[in-house]
Amino acid sequence: MSSQLNQEVSPDWATGSTPNHPHPTPDSTTPSVTTPSVQTVLETVFGLRKKELTTYEAIRADPGASTKELASQLDRDRSNINRSLTQLEGAGLVTRHRRILDSGGYYYANYAAPTAVLQEIVDDALDRWVAEARSSVDDHQWDATRESPTES
Repeated sequence: MSSQLNQEVSPDWATGSTPNHPHPTPDSTTPSVTTPSVQTVLETVFGLRKKELTTYEAIRADPGASTKELASQLDRDRSNINRSLTQLEGAGLVTRHRRILDSGGYYYANYAAPTAVLQEIVDDALDRWVAEARSSVDDHQWDATRESPTES
């Protein structure tokens, strides 16, 4: 399968005139753009995986849950839950608070960001992601001869 990026520019496009064959435009219905789910947005913008999102939903359902409790609820190792929590905390979606036990020692209680804060975090990150995506497209060298991924 050859890449369309490797095809020569048609004379119509090269001269700036309208091509004889239809090409999709931003106003056309083809190709359609699918509406992403919230999960897809969080995976894409924050680089989260399904495991992190499952952990996040568990924290929303049980605010203040410890790592041990989350591991039990989700049937995962505590180290695995800790990795997910680190990713979620880095994205600003959760926060951990150290709680001292009466018997000595401590644990971390995990909380999801309040809805208003979450909305602000996601909106800001999505705006930055869109800007980076546009920059990547703008910086792409469309005219450069590239090897097709299937021709390696």
